[in-house]
Amino acid sequence: MRSNGFGSSRQKIVVNVDAGHCEEVAKKLCVSGFKKQGKPERAYFEWARFTTRRGDDEDVVWHLSLLLGAGVHDGWEIDWDSSEY
Repeated sequence: MRSNGFGSSRQKIVVNVDAGHCEEVAKKLCVSGFKKQGKPERAYFEWARFTTRRGDDEDVVWHLSLLLGAGVHDGWEIDWDSSEY
């Protein structure tokens, strides 16, 4: 994570979804997917947010649940190993 110099740090969260939801998720997260892979195919996104606590995984899940809702919805996953939080 990188500090913004004002007491907050930027988290980089890698999220993947079924490739069929790629456009919808891109709009909701305001980012473009950076790769597609797998069978079935998954679309990967790098989403950023700010936090004041390192290792703040609960707020990450809550925030993504709020943005993505329950439709994409239950099929989104966070790649914690590729994320910085």
